[in-house]
Amino acid sequence: MSYKLLNVRYSLVTIGSMLLASATFGFAYNFLSQSGFDDATTGTTISLISLLGVFVGPFVADIVDRSSKLTQKMFIAASMVVCAAFCALLLVVPAGAFLILPVVVIAFMSASVGVPLLNGMAFIYEKAGGVINYGLCRGLGSAAFAVGSAVLGRLWAAMGRTSLPVWCIVSAVFTLVAVMLMPDAPKDMAGNNKHENVEKPISIFQFFSRYKDVTLVVLALVLMYFCHYLIQTYMAKIIGTFATSDVEGIQGTALFIQAMSELPSMFGFSLLMRKFGVPKIIVAASVFFTVKHAIVLFTSNAFMLYGAMALQMVSFAAIFTGTVYLANDYVGEADRNKGQAVFAASGAVGMLLSSFLGGWLFQFLEVRPVLVVGVVVSTCGTLLMVYGIRRLTAGAKGQ
Repeated sequence: MSYKLLNVRYSLVTIGSMLLASATFGFAYNFLSQSGFDDATTGTTISLISLLGVFVGPFVADIVDRSSKLTQKMFIAASMVVCAAFCALLLVVPAGAFLILPVVVIAFMSASVGVPLLNGMAFIYEKAGGVINYGLCRGLGSAAFAVGSAVLGRLWAAMGRTSLPVWCIVSAVFTLVAVMLMPDAPKDMAGNNKHENVEKPISIFQFFSRYKDVTLVVLALVLMYFCHYLIQTYMAKIIGTFATSDVEGIQGTALFIQAMSELPSMFGFSLLMRKFGVPKIIVAASVFFTVKHAIVLFTSNAFMLYGAMALQMVSFAAIFTGTVYLANDYVGEADRNKGQAVFAASGAVGMLLSSFLGGWLFQFLEVRPVLVVGVVVSTCGTLLMVYGIRRLTAGAKGQ
């Protein structure tokens, strides 16, 4: 099988999915609040998106692991079709209509549910003889997120909330075309090759029992992502504490800086991995993650916010890329798709908790007390990550 221009094709899919994410992750709160919904309703809606991602992502990964016909490519393509179709509905449903809420949930969930399978595809191609520089490809995705956030923030001033569904439709169609241009990867499924003595896939429920130390790391991620997505989802409210105009413009610039700061870590991750090892990188990045959150807590102007966003380079970027490799290294081959899905679900759970609890907390508290809660939770996550990584690496050495 020919894998010519594989990195280019894989990068295009990553770029498309991140252009989509720049809208669904970065501006969901803005869209819903400007559609006439209060913080509690908005937070609950965004939490439902995450809740579906928690269950649908690993469930689909389990099906793909077990099926001899369904592939990651097929599912990612289908999810983009659903996303584009439901975003088109957002163009005709009037502001304030209850129908907006379920349509947003389905559209935004479809935008992200295929990402774990996209991560897993990289290692399947490599096993079959292809070569993918995951850090480089994901870094280009971050660049796309950065540009998308900045452009969408400016488009908002001209088009208002309508800019979001239009952006999502274009991005979903781009991703659909890009993924269809990918070569068909062979099934990376235990049991397909009768001559290999490998374990059969286990259920998603058995996964947590078998990989207890991996589960600790996932729980630590959930706690840190809680604060991360609290800041991401309600950034407009944070900015509103020191700015009274051009909120979306400042937000777009902040997200641009944050995403562009990911590039050095992602582009150079293979070098960092060889020098320090993935576990050490993740531990160090976890500390910087909480430092970043603490700086946001004390932010009093746009430049402090931009500075905090720049710490994405040594925090989220390294953690996200590192956990993709961690899932590949510490999860059995038959369960790789589930492993990627479980690690990705940690972000969905963090977003679920932060959007739901954040929406209700903001109903009764000012911004700074809510951020204090987030920083405390993030600190607990960092401590648990140190403990979990030690257990994981110790267990691997003992095998």
